[in-house]
Amino acid sequence: MKKSNSYYQEDLLLLSSTLSKILKRRFGKGPEMCFVTLHSNRIIAYIRKYITPAEEVLLKNDNVNLVYKFRSAVMEDVIDEFIWEVKDSLGMSFDSYFEDWNFNRNTGMLILENSQSRNWINTDIHPALKEKLFEGISVVHNEIYKAPTSMEIIKINQNMYAVECRDTLIQMEKILYNKGYFGLLQERSNDIKNFYFLHKKKYDFIFETKVEDIFLFWDYKNDRSYMIFYLL
Repeated sequence: MKKSNSYYQEDLLLLSSTLSKILKRRFGKGPEMCFVTLHSNRIIAYIRKYITPAEEVLLKNDNVNLVYKFRSAVMEDVIDEFIWEVKDSLGMSFDSYFEDWNFNRNTGMLILENSQSRNWINTDIHPALKEKLFEGISVVHNEIYKAPTSMEIIKINQNMYAVECRDTLIQMEKILYNKGYFGLLQERSNDIKNFYFLHKKKYDFIFETKVEDIFLFWDYKNDRSYMIFYLL
């Protein structure tokens, strides 16, 4: 059975192309770049320059929430189709996904995962980097949000680091989620992420290279979140 990301190299390149084609068919415009990688039984896709002309008009008129709502609705069909393509190509099943879009940067990221296999594979991260990143995230997190009970740092590849935070939701967010106020939760998520962008130089220093992008994903059902740093 295939296990390593390198073993899947050709399959992942094909899936990158497949996802681009699905996005183009569903949105009427495909991304200029789509890169799919595999780590710890998760598919992670980085997408650039995907915004459609209609979305450009909405964003120009500050209808950001409407763009999120529109894109998320269409992405449900995109993911349904892509999951079958992944299963056919890799023989892996996924039952949940997360998405995040940085419209001001024209970048986005998707994560597919299986709820029965959420453990991360241990990766070689220098202890000093781990300690600095823990501290850097905790300091910023505590300024604007509830501190998580635990954090796990994973090196996805040379350009991506993931941080999983557990037990991080406040009670109000749980109530909003249960009542279906997803628009308010999205606004809150954007505020938190923008606060991290304000402190981006701190993370440039920690990683000793430029942090090109930051993505934030929430698993409200299981009280956890993912933050992914995309390095230049």
